[in-house]
Amino acid sequence: MMGEEHYRAWGNLLYSVQSGKTAFDHIYGKPIFEHLSENPESAAIFDQAMTSVHGRETGPLVEAYDFSDIKTIADIGGGNGTLIAAVLDRHPGMNGILFDLPHVVERAVPALEEAGLSQRCQTASGDFFESVPVGADVYLMRHIIHDWDDDKAVKILTNCCNALPAGGKVLIAESVVEPGNNPSFAKLLDLTMMVLPGGKERTADEYRELLESAGFQLSRIVPTDSDLSIVEGIKAS
Repeated sequence: MMGEEHYRAWGNLLYSVQSGKTAFDHIYGKPIFEHLSENPESAAIFDQAMTSVHGRETGPLVEAYDFSDIKTIADIGGGNGTLIAAVLDRHPGMNGILFDLPHVVERAVPALEEAGLSQRCQTASGDFFESVPVGADVYLMRHIIHDWDDDKAVKILTNCCNALPAGGKVLIAESVVEPGNNPSFAKLLDLTMMVLPGGKERTADEYRELLESAGFQLSRIVPTDSDLSIVEGIKAS
């Protein structure tokens, strides 16, 4: 993955810095996720790469947050289903919804069946800028919000808020940028977001503002034994 499209995008870092626009779109003429939907071979490589990268995050994430009181959890933009599978495996009484673009969900179904979760985890496909499935009391997103600018991120979160019951929660698993000018992996990831999908990493205050704009209140940020934290928002009354 890093040697193909990503390498070419990073080669145009100066373009992004000077223009404020996304290098990937500039080179390929379309956004990265649209490109992947039209190129199955690249999409398969991307899936495998994300599984590799996210694999070391899943255990610490599931350990750090108490999911035990959740009846139904929806993984929005859940990709190949590794995260929701880990959560459901740890909590046998919980049901799940895996939601992503149609071609992504199609690739995830065999993995859920192999994990023995097809009875407890339904799949749904669509565009989270339009709507998300109803029926969950918690909406989980890992490495989703950082892909998008503030306006698009608020749209996704607002759709989650509209689908939630009163008191429902959204869990945003991302790298939170600490204050100050110390070196941080989150800052390298921030550059990656600028060059590839056009999003950004955010500070705790920026997440607070984002959540409030979408109808949530930031309740807490739970650190994990990985580069991720879990930003928890509760639907405002």
